[in-house]
Amino acid sequence: MSIEKKEAKRETKYSRLWGVLVVLVISFVAWKVQPISLEINDPVEKAASLLGTLIFLSLFVERAIEVFLSAWRSAGADELDREIGIRTNALEKYLQSQPDEVAAEESAQYKSLSTSLEEIEKERAEYRAGSRFISQWLGLGMGMMIAFIGVRIIGTIVNVEQANLEGYQAALFLIIDIIFTGAVLAGGSDSINKIMKVYNSVMAKTIKQAS
Repeated sequence: MSIEKKEAKRETKYSRLWGVLVVLVISFVAWKVQPISLEINDPVEKAASLLGTLIFLSLFVERAIEVFLSAWRSAGADELDREIGIRTNALEKYLQSQPDEVAAEESAQYKSLSTSLEEIEKERAEYRAGSRFISQWLGLGMGMMIAFIGVRIIGTIVNVEQANLEGYQAALFLIIDIIFTGAVLAGGSDSINKIMKVYNSVMAKTIKQAS
């Protein structure tokens, strides 16, 4: 078994263990704390305006992330792309200069050029993955800050006033709402737009059945 497969298998194993651990911890805390039930407002009534607001905000978050990443990572990406172009051209010119392409592909120089190109392409892929990782965390941070100043999903759907939350319950509800809203905004406008399309489809079918 290759090293990559072993690593993937190990990561899958740890992911499952963490998933089971989270479920057990939440179940234990719920059993000890005995959380109260909250009244849920009509989510269908508020869904359109809520999703529209989230799409609007996520577009600004995406644009802000693009600006940060462009200033931070574009120079490195451009340099890697330029190097890929140079090595690709060198490989193509070498093949064009050889009368027998099949024999050329078996030569040591061709293999050296191919290996060099594969290495820089791998480095570019890793750089792109790093940018994507930074983008996700930036999106989560910005989304959580937006939720911190008052735009939150769960608090919009659930009526917390009638529950009179106090102490750790109020703090826990607020923290979870901020993290959840931040994660949704970090997913980008495309994911929220898909939810909006599903909502519009369901509402259209409901209206058609009622008419």
